[in-house]
Amino acid sequence: MKASDFIVSYLKEQGIKDIFGYQGTMIAHFVDSVCKADGIENHMCYNEQGAAFAAVGLAKASGKTAVAYSTSGPGAINLMNGIADAYYDSAPVVFFTGQLNEYEYTGISELRQQGFQETDVVNMVKPITKYATHISKVEDLKYELEKAFYIANEGRKGPVVLDIPMNVQREDLDLEKAKSFTPPKDKVIINYEMVATQIIDEIIKAEKPMLLLGNGIVKGSDFHKDVLKLVKELNIPVITSLLGRHLLKVDDELNFGYIGAAYGHRYANILAYKKSDLIVSLACSFCKRQTGGKSENFAKNAKIIRVDIDRNELLRKVHSDETHYCCDCEKLVKAMLKVLKDKKVDKTSWVETCKKVKEPLVDFDNHSKEREPNKFIDLISNYATDDTVVCCDVGQHQVWMGQSFKITDNQRLLFSGGHGAMGFALPAAIGAYYLNKKPTVAVCGDGAFQMNIQELQWVKRENLPVTSIVLNNESLGLIQQQQDDFFDGNHFGSTAEGGYDAPVFKNIGEAYGINSYSVNSIEELEDTLKTIDKTKPNLIEVHLDIKSKAYPKTYFGEEMYNQKPYIDKELMEEILAY
Repeated sequence: MKASDFIVSYLKEQGIKDIFGYQGTMIAHFVDSVCKADGIENHMCYNEQGAAFAAVGLAKASGKTAVAYSTSGPGAINLMNGIADAYYDSAPVVFFTGQLNEYEYTGISELRQQGFQETDVVNMVKPITKYATHISKVEDLKYELEKAFYIANEGRKGPVVLDIPMNVQREDLDLEKAKSFTPPKDKVIINYEMVATQIIDEIIKAEKPMLLLGNGIVKGSDFHKDVLKLVKELNIPVITSLLGRHLLKVDDELNFGYIGAAYGHRYANILAYKKSDLIVSLACSFCKRQTGGKSENFAKNAKIIRVDIDRNELLRKVHSDETHYCCDCEKLVKAMLKVLKDKKVDKTSWVETCKKVKEPLVDFDNHSKEREPNKFIDLISNYATDDTVVCCDVGQHQVWMGQSFKITDNQRLLFSGGHGAMGFALPAAIGAYYLNKKPTVAVCGDGAFQMNIQELQWVKRENLPVTSIVLNNESLGLIQQQQDDFFDGNHFGSTAEGGYDAPVFKNIGEAYGINSYSVNSIEELEDTLKTIDKTKPNLIEVHLDIKSKAYPKTYFGEEMYNQKPYIDKELMEEILAY
């Protein structure tokens, strides 16, 4: 059997139906096999970065393995932005890179380049993958494929890279002689019921407990469904990370927003930072963006219990005396549900207190001109159906989306979290479409949209129901805001006066043959959202004031809950007194 044909047959066995990439000499045998096979579709991007983010978007939306490929050298390097995003946000993606024929290697280790478009891809991607290897012999192919899929999904999920020379792709594979991979057995045995009992006893003992849900919970998964059952059984307030923002619908009475040292919900930050006496964190990495620059000051009055499958994340302590459980959160949640059959948690009065804190702050920031973009986001969410996957780029609009998009039961809201890659949203929305082949939405800023704008041709070519919403304030808004605060308003590289400019996106969309619209007000946006055909490609350019701000914001040196524009002292004292 031809090796490249075997790869495709193995991908099909793993449930892969769609694959993303860009053709090239070093990967041509693999692409030929994909395109000849039944039951699997090849989708061509226009820059390998687009393919990588498409695979990441599909993996984030589904929680299952996605696949992308490229040729060697420049093609493989273009994949790396998406590889990094998958690594930092725990998306299981298998990347295939073509490579120089094995017999073309000289054996001269100090030689700068072994041949045309040869690059040492494996060593370049090792810091941003769970596993990366160069397959030099065809008899190793089966073993490495099986190992790659296992590693991508074992423990904390993430990307793997298989670098495959042309000659290996085209050789015959004798399956009787091919080695197989045997997954290692678990060395650590965890008594999940005991851990669950300990955590629930702490919740019962606490007066003001909260659950913190993170990105390790994939929305729509069986794990997520169990988490929702747990939330209902515990009946305690829930906060999330930004990437966990979509795990609870916006009108769930136990949803108290997402925390964030810079731009989180005011009420979430106040409740976590000043009011809670216990925070139980599930599958959430406590980075500085969540806790603030001085992590030891985060929730000083609270005991913190952290559950994470990644031992290294637990080494990054928030409190020196916090409690850690390095284990599978999904198994633990099942155990907690079992334990709760014999234990009762009643924190009704605490939930009511949280509601009192939240009520005056929900609309606190929505009345200034600078916060008008949040009203646009609120409107956009009104016209997104319950099964929509919404992908958000990086910039001020990411903050507005986190704060104001009204999540429903089945919607997914995807971000480039740890990596924070501009250009994520459009290709991610393309990839996420293949989850259930329902319309998706990409929300972008004028800066980020230009990073992968070429993928509009992919949208047009396949007639995908992807609606791109470009929030255009003709600036790199977050940078402009930073420059106003710390650089005396010198807008170098962020506005037209400083060397940055944005095109007329409506014209660009039309050049690609996509239905394109330009709106200048809430009313015009609503009229457009009412009339567009969501089953077709669309581009909506929304013009915003260049002075739009991302608020509320915690400034350096301030405690996380004390965000600008500052709350009136009397109101703050009243809220803290609840």
